[in-house]
Amino acid sequence: MEAGRREFIALSSLAAAGVMGGCAARSAIAPYRPDEKAFIKAALIHLGSNMWTDVRTPQKNDKPNPEDSWDFKDRVDYLRAKDDVWCDCIDAMKRNGFNMVVIDLGEALAYPSHPELAVKGTWSVEKMRRELDRLRGMGLEPIPKLNFSTTHNAWMKDWRHKVSSPEYLDTVDELIRDVAEIFDRPRFFHIGYDEETMGHQGGWGRYEYIVVRRGALYWRDFLRCVDTVRATGCRPWCFSDKIWHDHDRFVKYMPRDVIMCPWNCVESKEKMYTKSIDEMAALGFDFIPDGSTYSRNPGSITRGELKHLMKYARAHIPAKNLKGFVICPWVTCTPGMPRQKFIDSMDFAGEMFAKWEAEDKG
Repeated sequence: MEAGRREFIALSSLAAAGVMGGCAARSAIAPYRPDEKAFIKAALIHLGSNMWTDVRTPQKNDKPNPEDSWDFKDRVDYLRAKDDVWCDCIDAMKRNGFNMVVIDLGEALAYPSHPELAVKGTWSVEKMRRELDRLRGMGLEPIPKLNFSTTHNAWMKDWRHKVSSPEYLDTVDELIRDVAEIFDRPRFFHIGYDEETMGHQGGWGRYEYIVVRRGALYWRDFLRCVDTVRATGCRPWCFSDKIWHDHDRFVKYMPRDVIMCPWNCVESKEKMYTKSIDEMAALGFDFIPDGSTYSRNPGSITRGELKHLMKYARAHIPAKNLKGFVICPWVTCTPGMPRQKFIDSMDFAGEMFAKWEAEDKG
């Protein structure tokens, strides 16, 4: 594992320079086959981070090196993620028994169909494929995430100004097909689609260009995205908060094969959050809930909320439908506090997983 890490870092500068115009050929390796019966112990890691605003926003606690700050919602023209921090975070997953890594891509990958979305430091296709092979060799199943919510699509640059147009929809299709091919037709594909509300974009999001799809238009775009993911051979996975904002259409239109990812379900005192888990379970959805360890307090992660979510999900979702959990620290792969919070989150969640496994065997 250490040799692979060193090779990855040593080759990073060479790979990063090769922004591709087409997908590179695969090396001759045996096909990767994950254990599809294993309970999923996943972590969401942000390789890309231009997902919270279309302009630079003032940070509440500016530091000499803004990458050490907890507030990372500003859009920048370079890749924040550092290769050594990425490797530290991956090592923490492996050490704590995780078996899946969900990679939030954003601006971090040179998409063959849309090279204009790259920034300084964007990973080439070759670099990404080498790292995917390394992850699989470590027993970590890599799953891509492209968030197409208009609240989290600043990584799409000018395309976010053309949302719902035929050209925009074609671009979404092309990006999904690019990523599915680069990731070798992964088992799942996370498409985000969370927090698409005026409050999220005009409130803490501080977007200058605000666009929110509602009603039939939202569902038209969403269902096309789901169909494109299916056509690549992947299973769609999305955040499930639309059930809170558009309940009746969610029940009517949300395809039952889409994996649900509820979040913020038990940290709120409002019963609507936990009630929605019960309702989606009754509708027969499969789940991989978002076990958030997000905290704005310096040097800390939320532990009580994660415990509560996991306990509630295990008690209220049938075992056959609870496929696992994805632990979400919501930090960047940057030095200082973000790095430490990610590692602390993996350590704590790893303890939780180990405790359950011991109890189940007992």
